[in-house]
Amino acid sequence: MKTQNLNITNLKNSRVVRNILKSVLGLSIIASFGSCVEDPDIEITKPQADGIALNDRFENNRANAIEEFILDATTGGEVMGSQGTKVTFPANAFGISGSPVTGNVTIQLIEIYDKGSIVFNNKSTLGERINGDKEALKSAGEFFINAKQGSNELDLLKPMKVTSREIEPANVDPAMGLFTAGEDLNNEEDWVEKEAEVEVREGKGGTTGGISVTYNFNLGDFGWSNLDRWYSFTGAKTELFVDVPEGYNGNNCAVFLYYDNEDTAIARMDTWSETEEMFTEHYGLIPVGLEVHIIMVAEIDGVLHFAIQGTTIVDNHIEVISTLNPTTQPALESLINALP
Repeated sequence: MKTQNLNITNLKNSRVVRNILKSVLGLSIIASFGSCVEDPDIEITKPQADGIALNDRFENNRANAIEEFILDATTGGEVMGSQGTKVTFPANAFGISGSPVTGNVTIQLIEIYDKGSIVFNNKSTLGERINGDKEALKSAGEFFINAKQGSNELDLLKPMKVTSREIEPANVDPAMGLFTAGEDLNNEEDWVEKEAEVEVREGKGGTTGGISVTYNFNLGDFGWSNLDRWYSFTGAKTELFVDVPEGYNGNNCAVFLYYDNEDTAIARMDTWSETEEMFTEHYGLIPVGLEVHIIMVAEIDGVLHFAIQGTTIVDNHIEVISTLNPTTQPALESLINALP
């Protein structure tokens, strides 16, 4: 990090300024109240951010987002989520240890199509290249698909077909590909690109009033999948650091980077620098001049707290977050979904 050239967009809460203020305030207190004796039995504590509670919130959100459907394992069939995602299973597609099962099976489905849901399910659009490099993605839909029979987790013996919700023809992106991120509901791995064809299909009589356009792909495993493309950009790039209020760190809060006007390009800044005491992204590839919003969330005494700051990226950018405010999850989801 080139500290001599850092650009700080908000000085009110920088580490240097805070340390200076602490020294000045300390001297002022000594000068003004030097005769006062502090009661050693009085301990003043302030509420602390609870990283475990925040992670529990993310996990509970994912569990609550599951929709369940019943299918006959022998005949297979189609299920449709409340947001329009369709999943089609061929006959005898469900098994245990490679052998097909019979009778009813329970299909579990999660659909994520908006910014607020990406944040509160903690399924940010951060992809991992083959060489381990991490870069931002733009999503056209994230999905969790699973099948159970009683207490048994089932295997997928034949590929299922996934059809996205209908989209406006003007919003079709032919560069969309398939990414996956593990089989477990609470798996938080980054997305990895798969070799698979994503087909754009047009039909008549869609809910958009005329042409129905969807993304379609085949999937051979249960778990998390994502319609994505690598977020591509040209020009100068830089590192981005986020300086959070004192007491917050990589273990007790979450910081997300939203790319303005990209709707579903939200990467979690999950790298915490112990030496700088700031969050950063993995790859140092943020475009200079890019307009973004920083979203920070934390759980304090059972209450959600947040900060949202819009900024334009400059070379060696440090974004300073001064304070967090209490809110509710529905209110914050609305704010996030209203971002440009």
